[in-house]
Amino acid sequence: MMLKLFLMFICCTQLCKSFHITPMSYSVLSENTESVLDLSGRVHEKRLYLHISNDASPFFMYVTPCGAAVHWQLFSVEKEMTLTEELGIVSDISNSLEQSENFRLIAGEEDKKRMTFFAHRLPRKVILTIRTSSSSASARVFFSPSLFRLEDQYPPLPHDTRLATNILNDNSYSRRDEVSTQINWKISPQVRNAEPGRYRICTIVSRQDPEFAGMCDHVEEGVETVKCVPQTNNSVVIGHLRRDRTYYVTVFVRDHKRGTSSAYEVQTIHTSPLTEIVSHRKVTRNVPRKQKKSAPRVLTDGQLEQVELEPKKGTFVNLKFFVNTIPEGNATQSAMLIVHACDGLVRINLFRNGKILKRTDSFSGFRRFVVTNIRSGHLRFQIVNDDGSSKTIRVWASTDFETSPYPNLPDDTSVKIVDRSCSSASIQWIRAHDNHVKYCVYKRKENSNFLEQLVSLADNLCEGGLSSSTLVGCYTHSPIITHADSQSLIETTIENLHPASTYRLDLLAIPLDRPNAQALPYRTIWVRTNRFCGIHE
Repeated sequence: MMLKLFLMFICCTQLCKSFHITPMSYSVLSENTESVLDLSGRVHEKRLYLHISNDASPFFMYVTPCGAAVHWQLFSVEKEMTLTEELGIVSDISNSLEQSENFRLIAGEEDKKRMTFFAHRLPRKVILTIRTSSSSASARVFFSPSLFRLEDQYPPLPHDTRLATNILNDNSYSRRDEVSTQINWKISPQVRNAEPGRYRICTIVSRQDPEFAGMCDHVEEGVETVKCVPQTNNSVVIGHLRRDRTYYVTVFVRDHKRGTSSAYEVQTIHTSPLTEIVSHRKVTRNVPRKQKKSAPRVLTDGQLEQVELEPKKGTFVNLKFFVNTIPEGNATQSAMLIVHACDGLVRINLFRNGKILKRTDSFSGFRRFVVTNIRSGHLRFQIVNDDGSSKTIRVWASTDFETSPYPNLPDDTSVKIVDRSCSSASIQWIRAHDNHVKYCVYKRKENSNFLEQLVSLADNLCEGGLSSSTLVGCYTHSPIITHADSQSLIETTIENLHPASTYRLDLLAIPLDRPNAQALPYRTIWVRTNRFCGIHE
């Protein structure tokens, strides 16, 4: 601490006048503390003194790039200089330490991935330089004399950091164009056996290669899904993936105690195109937990209802929906069931007149089922709790599809960023199939540690918007628009954003002409505004 104060005093009183440099153009980093270095200024280099308490101790260091590759170097002071001379050279970025005879290069490396360095001992005075060629990069630096403290700083990974993926085809009537994937990984014993709740294992599915996702406190654009599980779980099922597309899967372990992460290897998956659906495929049995029998709850045609599930995996609720015979003799009809799982994973077993029709994989959020060729009888829906938390589920059933309280979203619910500046972002999406729909946009400025919030909090999927977000505004699509392009695409601009800031944007669609109308979300996106004004990307 005395060294840091002394350096600050010298810089401010002498060097700033003699060399015309900016005060504190260098810093002093302390042991056992992770430092975040912003390299996005006009000079993309930082020079830092490392405060080493004991030059007889070993030296362990991690350097984590964020946003772009970084190049770090360690130097020792080789020749005796006055403090004024030394600080003058170190503070002047135009002076290369590597070419100076006053300093000796100890080690260095350049990469986009987390880099490690070890030395049996280092001199007490060591200078670390970190530079990049990017205008939007940062780096995290942590060093310690203790290997135990180093391993406790970042979540330990198993020796095998590869992921295993398995595409699960869901051939239900309303999801022929989508598939699910099951992702498996190995867990290190230190994570599995740690105190409960310290770690969470999270999965990011993206359409772009997320080079820095998981280790840095930002989520890159193109993210489709972020899902987290407890530290003892070694798999997750990700649904609603479009067919015939390439996705990048990143799994990382998040340490809530330290606020740090470690990422597994990125896995690329390609979903298969739509093929002919096999009608007599084998049905996998998902046996729910045995529980006391109770009479099924009867659903009223066209009425939105809410059911609860106990906080035990395998508990279930039985729902029954009667389909009345229509006057036209042998004519058949169809029935639709909507299940909106608000807060967790469920499975559905669907029966018609006592015979199983379908068993689904685990899912959360919104799912629509259609049963055709019904003359009369009843349908039974068994909703099974597929994790250990309590559940709130909204259900709706009817033979009149037009009265659904939910909007009929397009197959592609992605939101695209079409333009951005230092203070605004323009987004574009495909309109819903309904004629009268209100679209509401919400924004939330993410803080420097928003990845922690992202993996810690689970938003209720039945509530409109986010409790921590601000409503930007709502857009009502008018059916009188005649231009084909205008009917299919909607575009809006979000103003009054801060430069060089990351925002989460959520888009909700709500039908206007339905009783008890319910909102459904498009895919969440993140956008980062430009650092400098006058630049559009």
